[in-house]
Amino acid sequence: MSEVAGSSDLLLSPHEIPSIAHQVIKPMPCEWEGCTVILNSWYNLTKHTLRHCDRISNIEGQYQCRYLRCAGRVHATKEALKAHVDLSHLSRFTISCPVRDCEQVFPRASQLKSHFETDHEDLVDMRVTRAFDRLVATAPPSRRIMTHPPPLPLQRELHNWQFTVPLVSLPPHKPFGPVVPAEPISRRWRRLDAPDEDDSNSNHIIPLDDLVRPVIPSHQSKELVLHVRRKPSSLNESQRLSYPQSMPRPPPHDDFVPTTIGISIFERKFGELAKDGVVNGEA
Repeated sequence: MSEVAGSSDLLLSPHEIPSIAHQVIKPMPCEWEGCTVILNSWYNLTKHTLRHCDRISNIEGQYQCRYLRCAGRVHATKEALKAHVDLSHLSRFTISCPVRDCEQVFPRASQLKSHFETDHEDLVDMRVTRAFDRLVATAPPSRRIMTHPPPLPLQRELHNWQFTVPLVSLPPHKPFGPVVPAEPISRRWRRLDAPDEDDSNSNHIIPLDDLVRPVIPSHQSKELVLHVRRKPSSLNESQRLSYPQSMPRPPPHDDFVPTTIGISIFERKFGELAKDGVVNGEA
């Protein structure tokens, strides 16, 4: 699924450039007491800190600021607490220029406006998208237009692919040397348990027939063809290769235990041993 940039959504004017700079992505840790969250822009840090102010409890008609290193913690109303946090804490963060490859940092928004009009006059009053290559990435995502992929083909059946095995030709057969005629083997057996005297000195060679190596002519070989087809969706009872083990419904609840095959033989042998007094048959 492809994405393309949407229509223009930013106006690079001196009035709008501070709000764009406040949305530039950079780590902004929260300094509220007991909070370890790190936000990705000044804009998100502001929303996160004001939520802390909304959750603060009223203690004896007063609202206390939990910002670290705060000199004026006590406030009469929740709105006064938010104004204090905005003016005394959030406004002390420096503002970076949102133009790419520009490392200028300013303590006030008015200084950023003057810098943008003077040093980036080619961008003043230009309408761009958030994906503009001259701007630093901002926390709000750029607008995208989603384009759907083309529809799938109407063909539902799979093609039959053929896999062929490569043929390996064997080297030409080379016949072995001339066959030596076999000499008769003489054995003199005097007794069945006596060794043969001639076996120690006999060096008879028993040649084997020449082994013929099979050669498959290339014009008579057949290619191995494998057909790949779609697996059937479902099988009926007669087409299944295996069946699950049938279980009785409901399961039996009696205490009858079936005997094994050799229990009758064991009982007979045990009775004979008990009759002879070898074992105690009363136990």
